[in-house]
Amino acid sequence: MGKAFANPQGLNRRWIILLIFFLSVVNLIGQKLEQNLQKPDSLFLGSRFYLSISSDLELLDIVIPDTLTKFSIVNKETLKIRRKPDGLKLTIVPLDTGEQTFPALLIKPVSSIADTLRTEPFTLFINEIRPAQDSVLIDIAPVRKLKSELPVWAYYLIGAMLILAILIAAVLQFIKYGKKHNGERNTASAWVDSRPNWKKALEDLYLLNHEKLPDKGEFIVFHYRLSEIMKVYLESEYGFPANEMTTMEIKRYLKQNKTVLMAEQDKLIKWLESCDKVKFAKHKSGVEDCEKKIDWFMRWLLNNRTTDELDKFGAKRND
Repeated sequence: MGKAFANPQGLNRRWIILLIFFLSVVNLIGQKLEQNLQKPDSLFLGSRFYLSISSDLELLDIVIPDTLTKFSIVNKETLKIRRKPDGLKLTIVPLDTGEQTFPALLIKPVSSIADTLRTEPFTLFINEIRPAQDSVLIDIAPVRKLKSELPVWAYYLIGAMLILAILIAAVLQFIKYGKKHNGERNTASAWVDSRPNWKKALEDLYLLNHEKLPDKGEFIVFHYRLSEIMKVYLESEYGFPANEMTTMEIKRYLKQNKTVLMAEQDKLIKWLESCDKVKFAKHKSGVEDCEKKIDWFMRWLLNNRTTDELDKFGAKRND
């Protein structure tokens, strides 16, 4: 009889261990994320805001979805929380203006049991750095008058005297040379640059490359100049104000008007977006990366030219 009562005790211990394990698994699977958005009252293109993510589980990493095209995550760090496992803190920069939705992120916890934790998507409004209709510059501080400064009327008097002196000198010059050149007309016209737009863009690229800005560590200045050359070329070649547009606005215009082939549009927009990331999101760049961007631009210009055009202006196609 003693042996018959020994087995139930062993079974009870096993059931207790299984119950504890089952409750632990249920607790892990039922965990929820807590997210906290820290941002200024107004967000602008290139402004930074922060997303803190925490849970009762220790978080390992995030998975960035392909739909994250209007924002860039520039930094990720471990978030220390009192009496809770470590969380994550993300530094985010918007890349386009208007009402934009930040998509849900997949969060990987340290534990392999709960692998489907997701953040909630949220919507933000991104302002332009300066309104398009704002054409008046406003002083930040009122003008201060210096002790040795002349009264206002004195400046008007000095200006009037200078204008009068210029007019007298112009009249005397006209009288002096009027008789000598009477009846003659100056038919010389101003020089007009008749080169094609792609040739002008190539020359600008050569000059920019000659400045060696990446070697001096001036990567942001280099990418501003480089993208400006592209936008000036698009504006001159296709007749739309590309130099006053963002990359997303250029993308929408090209798709609506079909001025550039669809395959070329995708390459062009990706190239402009890579420049924007260095300009606004402060992505790291190097000398080799800058050389690749210039090389792609030159090839893009030359590969869209006919053989007659290249022969006429002494260029060589990069096949």
